[in-house]
Amino acid sequence: MDVNEQKALKTIKVGKKFSHSKIIILMGLPGSGKSFVADYLNKKYGYTIISGENISNALFGNNIADFSIVYKIVRQLASKLLMEKHSIVIDGTNLKFSFRKQIYDEVCMDIKPILIYLLVDDKTARKRIDKRGEGCQNIKDIKSQCSKETFIKFKEQTEEPTENEPFYRLVSDENLLGKIDSIISKSIIPNPPQLLCRSTY
Repeated sequence: MDVNEQKALKTIKVGKKFSHSKIIILMGLPGSGKSFVADYLNKKYGYTIISGENISNALFGNNIADFSIVYKIVRQLASKLLMEKHSIVIDGTNLKFSFRKQIYDEVCMDIKPILIYLLVDDKTARKRIDKRGEGCQNIKDIKSQCSKETFIKFKEQTEEPTENEPFYRLVSDENLLGKIDSIISKSIIPNPPQLLCRSTY
C-alpha cells in the first residue's frame, strides 16, 4: 500500500461486514444530498463510505487535485473492501459515464451495482451548499464549498445514466430517506433484475 492509499484509507467510514457484499454508487450535483444519503446508509445499514471528496482533501488539501489519482484510489479501496465482505457506498458526483464505467469494470465484477442518481433543483442545491461550513476538522466528513461557476461546470458535464446501467433516479426531497429504504429492501431480494428502475420518484 503506497503513501496516497494510506492517507485515503484514513478517510473511510467503515461499516459492518456482510455475508453478501453490495455496492451503491451515488451520482448527483453538489447539494443533491449524496453525503447525506451515504451517512444514512452507514448509520442505519452498516455500509462503508468511500468519499471522493474526502480522499481528494486528504491527498491534495487546498491544492488543485489530480482526479485521475483520486478516482484510481477510490476504485482500489472499493475492491479491497468488497473482498473483505464490506458493502460499500461510493460518494461522489460520478457525473461522467467514463468514471462510472471504470467502477463497473474494475470494482463490481460479479456484484451488480446500484446507481442512485439524485436530482435537485438549482435553488435548493445552492441553498444547501451555502449552509456548509468552511472546511472541516474531521477528515471523514469534509463539506467543501462550491462556487456558482463550478456548479455550472458540473451541470454541463453531466452524462445521464444509460439503458445498460442499473439505476434509480430519485428526487432529493423530504421523502428521500424513505425512498432509500425502499431501494435497500428491494436489493435484499435474491437475483434482482439487471435494470432495477428507470423512473423518477
